[in-house]
Amino acid sequence: MSSSPLILITGGNGFVGYAVLAGALKAGYHVRAAVRRQDAVNVISKGPSVQKYLSNGALTFILVPDNTKAGAYHEPAKGCSYIVHVASPLATAPGDLVSQAMAGNKAILEAAETTPSVKRVVFTASTSSIRPFERMLLKHPANQAVMSGRGDEVPVLTAETKVPTQLPISDDAPGFHRYVNSKTAATNLVHEYGAHKLEDAHFSIVNIMPGWILGPEELARSKQEAFKGSNLILGWLFSEFSLAPLLGLPTDEDAPVLSETVHLEDVVESHINALDTDKVLGKYRNFLLCSDTPTGPVMMDAADIVRKELPRAVAEGKIPFAGRLGTITSKFDATPTEHDLLRHPFQPYDKQVKDTIMWYVHLKD
Repeated sequence: MSSSPLILITGGNGFVGYAVLAGALKAGYHVRAAVRRQDAVNVISKGPSVQKYLSNGALTFILVPDNTKAGAYHEPAKGCSYIVHVASPLATAPGDLVSQAMAGNKAILEAAETTPSVKRVVFTASTSSIRPFERMLLKHPANQAVMSGRGDEVPVLTAETKVPTQLPISDDAPGFHRYVNSKTAATNLVHEYGAHKLEDAHFSIVNIMPGWILGPEELARSKQEAFKGSNLILGWLFSEFSLAPLLGLPTDEDAPVLSETVHLEDVVESHINALDTDKVLGKYRNFLLCSDTPTGPVMMDAADIVRKELPRAVAEGKIPFAGRLGTITSKFDATPTEHDLLRHPFQPYDKQVKDTIMWYVHLKD
């Protein structure tokens, strides 16, 4: 029997989940991927990075048709040393995302409680877990203060920032509103557990809170598939793209985004490093993942970056610069992540853009 530690990973057929799954296998772990449907198994199994792990048995699968049910992860967690919970409803998903996200986190915590072999649980949260949806809108007082030169009035976003779980909203409310509320509620559920139940538990918890995650997506094989994840914020380079509908704004209204981005590689490395209980100490840790501290990048700088880094693709008309995307300047401190988790600086925005667009232009139409 292999001595490699076994990790239960959820959401392995998604943008981040697959990258974390592949990174864990490369790091020497065995992975049990919990997915809801057989077609998700089929998607993961086509990934180039996992082929040798399928053949040597390091990657296995287990179906969890309804991850919101009590006891959903009890059987999948058996024998695992770690659980990495990436799965979470997306902004484009229908229905009550808050209940879905909270139930998923609760099921993971229950599985950890009933599985003595589990040493640590890692939750993939988000910067959306620690600020309200309204902060994404240009009219929010904090954004207005930054724009008018009064940024000193705005609190610094850190991994320890907390916001209350928001009041219920309609299931047909704008996608990002439902998504942000779900991330806040689900993370607050974990915070509550950490504050009141974790002290006597046999496992510890790490929350990973990335901003917009940029980087090549191995499972996306065509341009049509490429911008379904958070890479979508670079879609304006190729079309008249707008986030306005997901924010509940008119399609023709300006919809800038908060300047909180991080390279997919740093997100993967953060998840893998978080498993090391000897180096990442503590019973309960939170880590914010945003590059270019303290204000983040200017989104439209992506145009100059690709002109400099990919001149041939630009000359051949592969990057038409068809749209635009405004920036809401953020204010954050993610340096503790660089010191205690990554143990190196975040990859900057120009590297995030270069790697993502270089990958995109070589995909088939």
